[in-house]
Amino acid sequence: MKTAFFSSDGIALDSMNFLKESKDFPLVCVVSNPDKPKGRGRRVSPNEASQWAMDNGIELLRPEGAPDDSCIGRLRSLGVEMIIVMAYGRMLKKNILEYGKFPCLNLHGSLLPELRGASPIETAIAVGMKHTGVSLMRVEPKMDSGAVCAKSAIPILPTDTSASLRKKLGFLSADMLAENLPKIAAGRAAFVPQDDSKATYTRKLDKDDLRFDFSMDAEILDARVRAFGRGIFEIGGEPIATDSVSCERGTESVCAGEAGKVLESGGDALRVACGRGVLAIKTLQKPCAKMLAARAFFAGNKIGRGSVLKSFHSRSLIVK
Repeated sequence: MKTAFFSSDGIALDSMNFLKESKDFPLVCVVSNPDKPKGRGRRVSPNEASQWAMDNGIELLRPEGAPDDSCIGRLRSLGVEMIIVMAYGRMLKKNILEYGKFPCLNLHGSLLPELRGASPIETAIAVGMKHTGVSLMRVEPKMDSGAVCAKSAIPILPTDTSASLRKKLGFLSADMLAENLPKIAAGRAAFVPQDDSKATYTRKLDKDDLRFDFSMDAEILDARVRAFGRGIFEIGGEPIATDSVSCERGTESVCAGEAGKVLESGGDALRVACGRGVLAIKTLQKPCAKMLAARAFFAGNKIGRGSVLKSFHSRSLIVK
């Protein structure tokens, strides 16, 4: 049974590798998004899924918008019978959802109906969840609402970043396909409707989510940096970024108005009072400069002890 995989993200590479090597569900086509500018130089480059397809000699389709009739025609000419989706980044229309006799399948990085939407992996870490996983579901017009065929859970470790968790979920997704595709092909898989009353939704992340709200617990700010890759605070109107923090003395609440106060400035970290506990900021980066370890940063820069770092209001990452 020939398969096509729709993705624009490296999280799908393990699943695509599995299908490439599969005798029963060989991968004949990858559908992805057009190349986009990346990095500081804004060089136009393919995403990881597209690059993998080119490196492995798999036919690659990159429609400008949602797959159109010409894309569908090519899938049919290749003999594609089953479509699998993971982190594709576009809403799929009726022409894909009703492509063939088998359901269009989606691998989603959460335990549905929790964390539907655009950022389930980052959000799970950022809000301090202890477990997450992957769900294999039927794609339906409403976002991530389709009946679920299988779920698999893993713990979120205190050291997990979005990169490490994505890697784990990528492995898990490939295993899930290996176990469940034969059942689906044989008509033996049970697709169980989701309980919409328990659904939560994640939103698309933006740059403002990187900004620290020091009224939050230090533990949550640590989690947000691990989830988003960095955090940003501001002092004297100048933004300063960090990509390494830790939570210290996490049980004490600070006095009203003290959140954001610098408790220690020098040595191995900038230590800042939070709504609960202390955040140790271990790397710092000024605009247009390199990220430096705290000790190296303080050799040429000073942040006064007792000064107060500006806090920014954080929008909720999860909505009902």
